[in-house]
Amino acid sequence: MKNKFLIIIAFSISLIAYTSCDDNKDDGSRGFMSNATIIGDSKRGYACYLDGGGLVISYDARLANVERGYFSFSYMEDDWTTSVDGTQFINNAHVNPWTVYDVIRPVDKDEFEGDLIADKEVPSLLGMGYGYRGYFNLHGGVGTVNLVNGEKVPATLNLVYDSNEQTPDTLKLKLYCNLNIPSNWSKTTPDYSAVSCDISGLATLQSWNDTVTIQIRTSDEKEHYAKISKADFMKPGN
Repeated sequence: MKNKFLIIIAFSISLIAYTSCDDNKDDGSRGFMSNATIIGDSKRGYACYLDGGGLVISYDARLANVERGYFSFSYMEDDWTTSVDGTQFINNAHVNPWTVYDVIRPVDKDEFEGDLIADKEVPSLLGMGYGYRGYFNLHGGVGTVNLVNGEKVPATLNLVYDSNEQTPDTLKLKLYCNLNIPSNWSKTTPDYSAVSCDISGLATLQSWNDTVTIQIRTSDEKEHYAKISKADFMKPGN
């Protein structure tokens, strides 16, 4: 009787396992999240060039006027397509912009018109991301939140370079920051987010090495570093 009871239990477990697997068949849906550079329009399709490599095509209207951001991508397994040159990419994905980045571009020191006194603040927890496809991300307390009413104000950021200071292995930039905190805000906290820095205009500034270190110096004389390849100075399609 005991053996018969064990056989019944084993059969029941096997049946449950089989039913569970059968109920969870792969429907082909996939998804992931990534930083990306967006080029194109809704008619021809938005080409989403992923940081680190990879291409997704979307016709999602939410990508209009978006240059850089952090996105969720949803697609079906059979959306994978191979171009005539053998490149594999995802076609007709649904894209949701989680964060759209403001974009800043470096300016030559002779053209910089900032306030050298007011623009010497430093964002808290400042950090940098690796450079891809003509951009790198700068993240930290690049904004401020009013704790009284929740109002937010972004910082004004400028990256300034001196052509005479550049070397083949290092892109040297100086960060000027004005947090723009109104004088009547008594209780504040940093708003941690990111901006994207377009350095594609500096691709011909120097005969760069194959790998380049991006060095950013802040007004407190601290230095922050990231890497970019020579090829990644260029934007997609250039």
